[in-house]
Amino acid sequence: MTLVFCPSADGMVAVPDQEETHHLIHVLRKRVGDEVLVSDGKGRGWVGRLESSDRQGVRIALLSEAEGPRHWGFQLHLAFAPPKHSGRLEWLLEKVTEIGVDRITILETRRTERTRWRHDRLAKLLVAAVKQSGQFRMPVLDESDMTLKQFFELCRGRDANKLIATCDWGNLKTLSGVYEPRRDTVLLIGPEGDFTPEEIEWAKAASFTPILLGPNRLRTETAAVVACAQIHVLHEKA
Repeated sequence: MTLVFCPSADGMVAVPDQEETHHLIHVLRKRVGDEVLVSDGKGRGWVGRLESSDRQGVRIALLSEAEGPRHWGFQLHLAFAPPKHSGRLEWLLEKVTEIGVDRITILETRRTERTRWRHDRLAKLLVAAVKQSGQFRMPVLDESDMTLKQFFELCRGRDANKLIATCDWGNLKTLSGVYEPRRDTVLLIGPEGDFTPEEIEWAKAASFTPILLGPNRLRTETAAVVACAQIHVLHEKA
C-alpha cells in the first residue's frame, strides 16, 4: 500500500503538503476512495482513504491505526564529514536512512572539503528513503554543520556507545570488539583523508573510542553504511 508522509496528521485527518499531493495524484494516479498508508514521521501510522481532491489539495480520512516496522530499540546518532561529491552525500543519506538511524549530523572537520549543502533537498531525500523502506519514523537531520568541538559539547555527559571510526591501523579494536548492545550509540565517520591525529585526541578526551571498520580503507559513504549495518546486526544478535 502506498505510504504518504504527513507530519500534520492528527489521528483523524491528514492533509499532505503540495509535493506529496502532486506525487499521490499525478504520479501514482490515486483517486477519491483509494486507500493509502499515512505516517506522521514520528512513529505513528494509519490506514487512510482519500476523501477529497481538488485545487486546494488532498484530504485523507484516517480510518484506523496501522502498525509499522518496530523501532530498533536504541538511538543511533550518525555524524560524518560529508563526501566531496554531492551524489555520494545523497547516496550516503539514502542508504543509512533505509538501514535505520535516528539523528544525522554533518560535521565540519579539518579535512572537510564540502561545506555547503541544501538542507531542504537532503530532507526530501530522507522522506523518500523512509517511504521506500516503509518506516513510520523520520530521522532528524540537523540543519547546519557542526564543528567537532561543538559536536563533542553536544554529546557531553550522554550515556551511549561513543565511537569514532578511523583508518589508523594501530592496535585499535574493531567495532564488534567494543560495541555494547542495548545502549544508544553515537558514531563518528571522518572525511576523505581521515580525521587528523589532533581530532582523534579531541575525541578521546570526549570519551569517544577509536575503532576500525575492517582491514580495508573505506570511502566516507561506504564507512557510514557499513558501520550502521554492523551496529544493527550486533544489536539484533545480542
